[in-house]
Amino acid sequence: MTLASILVVDDDAATRKLIAGGLRELGHDVSESDCAGATLVGVQGTQPDLMILIRKPTELPELLGRADDGIANQSEHNSGQVVSAGGITVDNVGHRVVVDDSYVSLAPQEYRLLLFLLTHQDRVFSRDQLLGHVWGRNASVGLRTVDVHVRRLRSVLEPFDYDKYLQTVRGSGYRFSLNV
Repeated sequence: MTLASILVVDDDAATRKLIAGGLRELGHDVSESDCAGATLVGVQGTQPDLMILIRKPTELPELLGRADDGIANQSEHNSGQVVSAGGITVDNVGHRVVVDDSYVSLAPQEYRLLLFLLTHQDRVFSRDQLLGHVWGRNASVGLRTVDVHVRRLRSVLEPFDYDKYLQTVRGSGYRFSLNV
């Protein structure tokens, strides 16, 4: 499962490949195009979630951050209502979490982490990817921050025996999966 489909358009192949590679590392499905004519065909054929047109040199980290922010804003806006898995339900409108018919209280970051992982079930995310998607690219926190928030989230889910769904994939990162 990919996060978003993105079309990158630039006539400079090296720049285009660098940007596309960075977006692929973040988990996006990326198509590339080098001219306007091919771009029109690409947009009609693939209907990407985001199209990046490069007209001048740009800083890669800033571009990747802006692309992720745009996708995150779109998915938060579109995911809208309720996400459920197993006995866990996240109401994105009411900003509530219900586990087995009981409301649970989560800190804002744990809430965003749970919502992100529930909307991307069975997909492994590295700490760096989670920081980018949940905390934002401009967050000034370390990679171990993710571990702390995962541990807190597990402690909330543990009394319901749902902590097992929040899985550590050794050497890779974390995933939410009902397949234990």
